[in-house]
Amino acid sequence: QMLERKEDDEQTEDVRAFVDSNLALNNLTSTATKINDEFQHYMRIVMSAHGEFKEAQMKKVERSQSKIENDYNSERFPRSAKLLDVVRCAVTFNTVDQLLNGYQALIQHMQHNQSAVELARVKNGFLDAQADHGYRDIKVNVIYTSQNPEYTNVRMICEVQLLL
Repeated sequence: QMLERKEDDEQTEDVRAFVDSNLALNNLTSTATKINDEFQHYMRIVMSAHGEFKEAQMKKVERSQSKIENDYNSERFPRSAKLLDVVRCAVTFNTVDQLLNGYQALIQHMQHNQSAVELARVKNGFLDAQADHGYRDIKVNVIYTSQNPEYTNVRMICEVQLLL
């Protein structure tokens, strides 16, 4: 009976791995493909007055699979839910004051009733004591709701990187 239970656990883990690396990732990629262009356009309008906006390519399926299998290997199922940057953009600032002003502008925009984005998470890399003094940023994860009438109720967590 212990052998059966171990086999059941292995089969369950195989199914979970399949769901994470195939079904869920396929769904994420499909959603990302639908909203990427309009997200980039929307965020360019919101953030261009505050810093240099840079459109980023969608994260490739191979890189997403690698993150699921390696970076999120010890996370609970569904590990694919940890992928919050399949759709992303960056805004570069010249000074800390400009970065803070850009961050505040984004937060204020999200508090507006007609905003297509709402706050999901903020990850402040400047507070990371383990990071060296090299690359640091503020990652703002937003829930973007498609404004395209063809995609009613299509929403996805996307990432806005605020860089110096």
